[in-house]
Amino acid sequence: MTYRRLETREGDRFYREAGAGEPVVFLHCSSGSSGAWAPVMEHLAPGYRLLAPDLLGYGRNAPWPRKAALAPDGELGVVEALLDVAGQPVHLVGHSYGGTVALSAASRFPRRVASLTLIEPVAFQLLRGADELDGWREIAALAERHLALVSQGLDAAAAEAFVTYWTGPKAWQRMPDAARDSAVQSAVKVAAEWLLMFAAENDLDAIGGIEAPTLLVCGGRTRRPARRVVEIVCQALPHARYHEIADAGHMSPLTHPADVAEAIRRHVGAVNPQRSSAAKLGLPPNSMAAGEIVTTISFLGDQSEAAAPFTQAAAE
Repeated sequence: MTYRRLETREGDRFYREAGAGEPVVFLHCSSGSSGAWAPVMEHLAPGYRLLAPDLLGYGRNAPWPRKAALAPDGELGVVEALLDVAGQPVHLVGHSYGGTVALSAASRFPRRVASLTLIEPVAFQLLRGADELDGWREIAALAERHLALVSQGLDAAAAEAFVTYWTGPKAWQRMPDAARDSAVQSAVKVAAEWLLMFAAENDLDAIGGIEAPTLLVCGGRTRRPARRVVEIVCQALPHARYHEIADAGHMSPLTHPADVAEAIRRHVGAVNPQRSSAAKLGLPPNSMAAGEIVTTISFLGDQSEAAAPFTQAAAE
């Protein structure tokens, strides 16, 4: 896996690249980095060209400036640049905050997105318009606490509360010092993302206009507000399918990477069956003879929870 620098109109950005074949672009969660996708990419690399950027304020990018506003389309510059790098329509995969960025990208660049895979996109503003007030109040309380702590300079407390909500009461203590430090450093960016959520409108009409075949992935043990957003988005999209990983929580790309990779592979294969069969064998695209039938055996791998789900996401 190679870390590359990418020139964009907003300045230099960074992304990871691995494999060869049909392009898949991965967008990571809040308080993470492109490294959060490394376990999934390891399962897919033999048959696909995998591209994973660091979103603003994360990874090798400069820390997000305190009190700086985040534009609704602020993350799309690096996505557009990677679409140029790919040189053809991509399969776009987004987790959590990255899922909301993926939705925006699919609306902005419809002809350049071959398919979407959304793993619990955190478009929580949809809860307000769907009469899901309990779920909205739960998320709003988390966001307001985070914003209050960051405004007081208590970034460590904000980061701990954020990680604890999504991964449980012991996750913060299990994280290595470097991972905790990275999560603390990114607390300001997470605050900007919360403010963007509060300002966002109910954009179900825009979501309903996305034509790309879409897979919605949800953990069976995730938080209820996240599940409800998945259900709302799934109902709004015209070409959507739902897939549940029964014993996963919100951080399934880290805790269940084999399951997530297999779900992506099957979804991409449904969009383009011939390329999918080549990818499973580690062959380049178009290397199979027309009409050739390939029998494959797939497996889902280890079902155990990772010891510290945010470790790779924050530290790498």
